[in-house]
Amino acid sequence: MAKRETGLARTARLLDLVPYLTTHQGVAISELARTFNTSVKEITDDLNTLWMCGLPGYTPLELIDLEFESGFVSIRNAETLATPRALDRAEALSIYMGLDLLAAELSQEEGFLQKEISKLQDQLRTLLISTPQIQIEANLASEYRALILRAIRKRGWLEITYHSAANDEITTRKIAPYELSQVGSHEYLQAYCDSARAIRNFRADRIVKVLEIADQLWPELPIGEESTDFTYRIKVLKESRQALEVFPDLSRGSDYIESQGFSQAWVARSVLSLGGSVEAFDPADIRVAVVQAAKAALDNYR
Repeated sequence: MAKRETGLARTARLLDLVPYLTTHQGVAISELARTFNTSVKEITDDLNTLWMCGLPGYTPLELIDLEFESGFVSIRNAETLATPRALDRAEALSIYMGLDLLAAELSQEEGFLQKEISKLQDQLRTLLISTPQIQIEANLASEYRALILRAIRKRGWLEITYHSAANDEITTRKIAPYELSQVGSHEYLQAYCDSARAIRNFRADRIVKVLEIADQLWPELPIGEESTDFTYRIKVLKESRQALEVFPDLSRGSDYIESQGFSQAWVARSVLSLGGSVEAFDPADIRVAVVQAAKAALDNYR
């Protein structure tokens, strides 16, 4: 019976893989398995695990961007990962607790590792003690928060200047706010948007300005009577892991994806970001938007 690998051994290999791949771009998976004295299957599982690792924020911009579908491994954002970072309190505490778990798995014969772990924990302990115990970051200016809460109480209207991440633009909207809520690490304002004629969620830290609108009644139409949702189709030209992440409805082996969207600009930018591995098929407006954006990008290089 094959000896079962411990979690400590695999963690150590994962930690060694990143610097090794950074200095050995394009290494074959089979050679990588020989170097780390493991099987091709195990090293492939490790690479799939690294896909979900990265820097805090954990968006596609911070995760380790690996390419190994061809059988050769490379890290496409090695420079970003190499940038030195200062640990915040939560990160330092997570590492400190992780070191405790590692120390518990070490045997008596590995006393030198125990000493190294103690040294690291001493450094982390200094950071944790010197860091304020409570850190509060206000997403909204106090005067804007007061206007929003007053409008919620009085069933009033507001005019907000908002940065839309979906369209990458700053717009002015008339809204009837319903609720301020916390979801994860972000605060959201739920409100009826007059321009969309539907309920929308606005991230509080993207609200640039808030103005009070006097003497305007709440919306007479039922909430959600009109919808800006639309159906779009994407043609798959080349299967890729990135396409599966951008369009979760896509399944391996399929030639098309049909899904619901709320922003044609977002769909167009997503198609462009995949570098020709997918093509906008329907509706025609998205195809036109992709062509226009591609031409505008090319013009910047002329």
